[in-house]
Order: sequence, then C-alpha cells, then structure tokens
Amino acid sequence: MKLMDKLEGASVRNLFATMPDPVDAGAEIAPQNALQVGTHARREGETYNQYGLRVAGLSEGNPHTLLPCLQSVYFGIRKEQEKDASLQEELRNKLNTKKADLEAERQNKNAEIEDSQEQQDRLSTEIEELKEELATLRHGTKERNSKAWITLIISSVLLVPFSIYFFIFYSSVGYSAFFKQFGIGNIENGDFVLSQAIFDSHAIPNAWEDGFAELMFILFMPFIFLAFGFVLNRWEREKGWLKYIKIPALIAVAFVFDSLLSFEICKKIYDLNAMMQLGEVPPYSVKLALEDPTFWIIICLGFVSYLIWGFVFGFWVKAWENLDLNPEMRRRMEERIEDTKKKLETERQNCQRLRAEANAIEPKIKEVESQMGVSARYDIAKIKLELNNFFAGWQTYLAALGKTSVEKQEATNLFKQMIESIKVVD
Repeated sequence: MKLMDKLEGASVRNLFATMPDPVDAGAEIAPQNALQVGTHARREGETYNQYGLRVAGLSEGNPHTLLPCLQSVYFGIRKEQEKDASLQEELRNKLNTKKADLEAERQNKNAEIEDSQEQQDRLSTEIEELKEELATLRHGTKERNSKAWITLIISSVLLVPFSIYFFIFYSSVGYSAFFKQFGIGNIENGDFVLSQAIFDSHAIPNAWEDGFAELMFILFMPFIFLAFGFVLNRWEREKGWLKYIKIPALIAVAFVFDSLLSFEICKKIYDLNAMMQLGEVPPYSVKLALEDPTFWIIICLGFVSYLIWGFVFGFWVKAWENLDLNPEMRRRMEERIEDTKKKLETERQNCQRLRAEANAIEPKIKEVESQMGVSARYDIAKIKLELNNFFAGWQTYLAALGKTSVEKQEATNLFKQMIESIKVVD
C-alpha cells in the first residue's frame, strides 16, 4: 500500500492538510498546506520532542496523521534553514572546502601517476640495457676465473691420490672382512700384523683365485664409498630444508657400514689372538670394539677420509662451474632481468589503481559543483535529527496511551519510509 493511500480517512483533517510524498533533499517542493497556525503549530521555544508528544496527543496517536505531521516538520525545518543566512554561508563554505580537497586529491593522484609512468619508463630502459649486456656476454669470448682455476688445479691434485687410496684401502678391507682367513702365518713375534688386514697387496689376486664374483665384489666396493662422497656433495648443494635431513642420514648410514667392516676385521684379529692365549677369553663384543684402538683406526682411515674426499670434490665441481666467468655473469644478469620485470609489472598495476582512484574523484567534484549551484542548501543531518526527535515524542505518547505493538510497528514503518526518502548527497 502506498503512503498516500494510508492518509485516506484521516481523523484529524482539521489539524493537518494532506501532504505530498517525501522528496529528495535537493528538490524545490513546498507543501500545499503546512502545519496550521494557532495551537497546532510548533510553539516558540518548544523542542521537536515536545512538539511530537503534543501533536500525538491532539491526534490521539492516530498513525494516519503521522506522515503529514512528519512532512510538515520536514518542510518547516527546510524553511528555517533557507532563512538562516549563517547556516547557508556555513554550508557554502563546506562545499567550497570539500571541492578544494577533492581537487587537491585529484592533483596528488595525477602527480603519483606521472611518477609511476616515469618509473615504468626507467625500468623498461633498464630491462633493455640488461638484455643488450646479456647478448654481449652470450656472444663474447670466454673470460677465465683465475681463482677458480687455482682451486681446480689444487682439488684435482688432491682427488687423484685420494681416489687411488680409496681403491686400495677398501679393496683390501673388503677382502679382509668378507673373504680372508687369518691364520698363524699372520702373526709375527707373537702379535698380529695390522697392516696385513688393512693393506693387503695380494687382495685382488687372491680374490681372483677365490672366484669371479669375489673379484667383482672387491673391485666395486671402493665405488660405494666414492658414491657416498659424491651424493653428499650433490645434496649439500640443494636448496630447501630437506637436505638437512638427508645429509645426516647419509652420513649415519656410511658410518654404520664402516663400523661393521671395522668390527668384522677386529673380530677376526681378536679371535686369532685368542687362539694363542692359554686361558679362557671372552667373545668379541661391541663394548670391546669401542675400547679397541684398531676399531677406530680403521674407521678413521675410511669414514673420515671419504668425507674429506666429498668436500674436496665439492670444491672441484664449484671451481669447474666458475672457471668461465661468462656463465656466472649471464646467470646473474638473467636474475636481474627477471627481478626488474617483476618490479615493472608491480608498477603498472599500481598505476592502474591510481588511474581508477583519480577517475572516481571526478564525479564527486561534479556532484559538489551541482550542489553549489542551487539557491538554498540544507543540513540533512540536522533535519533527520529533528525528525527523530519528533517521532521520539510521538512514541512516548503511544507508550503512555497503551497502544498495541502492531500500532507501534505501523508508526515505526511509516517513519522509516519517510527517513529513507530523504536523500543525502555526499
């Protein structure tokens, strides 16, 4: 049902004349008949809360009279504000200030856009210069890195004898641990000759005599530990947290493997020496191994050595990669180009955002200019405040009169429709 339909049959026609629907705040529409003069008009010094309470009493809280009352109050406040020269000047100054602020904001946005465009031009130029330098590096002559060359020579000198040492050591240790049988002939002056267990010059010929499989086992065992050193180096060069788990695990596996080889050799030596003892000798155990210097000597000769080999191999690989300065310089140049492209894209997005913000200011300026062109301006916030005060007085009377919740809700709905019809232009 429309608001005007609710006015039909109003019981207080002598109090208020029928009013038009609520209108926009900027429209120049006057009521056909505002509040009647006399006792029904707002009295001098009377607040709108008191006024609403009195008028509600005159109409006995009839909801059909609420809308014309609210409209009369609305147009009455408008007339008051039209006649208030100081308020009109204040509102005019506010509009001027708001327009100046918006124009200043637009100017700042335009300045930021210009700076962003200059930044984009600078980054674009930088990218082109870096691409030209990269092309020169790709087609230029190789430039040797003297420091890397020296490191490569030293690490090569160390790796060759280290690799030969590994082959001799682990072929001998592997044969002693898995195939060699220690006997009385290995004892000189009542003690076992340790060097025969660690460095056996006949390990390969003896393995050949034992069989082809034994020979292959002895020949390939050194490569297991060389592979440990190689994998250690590759994992050390990886990025990410996972390498901090894999590297300790690899070292632990290698240490356990070396420990088993050392334990097996030391056990054979211990058992051989035990045969020469007259009394009862306890069996060889882990505790005895940990207290046996031979056990730790064999581990140090193997385990520590291939850790060092892995580090030296890492130096060799890095020196080889850095021997030619051009690839490293190209890599760094490519990284700089990618970083600069990312900065350029970020600056472009920032410029688009600034343009959108600057374009959004223009309609606001035109809106303010349209408000500045009207003959009278209104303080909409104050109008709504007094309407609220008026309705608060009306509600006070409804509560005192004991009206039902349905009647109270009907009055509230009419008031809300009236308030929502008043447009506030920012």
